[in-house]
Amino acid sequence: MEVLFVSAFAMSIAFAAQPGVIGFESLRRGLSDGWAAALRVELGSLLGDGVWAIIALLGASALFQNRVLTLVLGLFGCALLLRFAWDAWAASRAEIALSTAGDGRANHLVAGAMLSLSNPQNITFWLGMSGTIIGLGFLDPQPIHLFVFFTGFMTAQVCWCFFFATVVEIGRRRLLNQRLFRCVNLACALFLAFMGIKLLLQTVLMTLNLL
Repeated sequence: MEVLFVSAFAMSIAFAAQPGVIGFESLRRGLSDGWAAALRVELGSLLGDGVWAIIALLGASALFQNRVLTLVLGLFGCALLLRFAWDAWAASRAEIALSTAGDGRANHLVAGAMLSLSNPQNITFWLGMSGTIIGLGFLDPQPIHLFVFFTGFMTAQVCWCFFFATVVEIGRRRLLNQRLFRCVNLACALFLAFMGIKLLLQTVLMTLNLL
């Protein structure tokens, strides 16, 4: 069990360190609104990840063979990514008061959760975790094995949330200027727009394959 927990923890850190939609949005909001904003986006994404994990572990993934549900979630995710891309592009053209935090009323937690929940491909990741557990030597995974793996994975994710938010805050205090702020927002806008269009194409192809 110790090996399973440590393996899940290490795998989670490697997974979290990869650049992705959540990381870019957390960075963008953290530079604008500070440590709490970055942390809330990250923690919000964990809420979504937890929902997908529970769905996968309970075997409810057959629900997502429904092409209508897949299409709706995909289109919602695409719209959300493009909306955030527009926000990032608008922020790249605006001035920011670097000495103060941004709008503390913005619901960063909900933004992170929505980004995660709107991506039905997350369930594929969690379904693949059973194969990982088997690869670690558990040829007949029991519920306790899945629970230990899930606990190790999510524990590391929580640790990463605080670490990443702290790194963003340190960078914000020491390195942030108008030019860097605009460059980061522009890069985030391009990345989020690319991911939104990519998700749209994948959703269309997935729907056509289910027809």
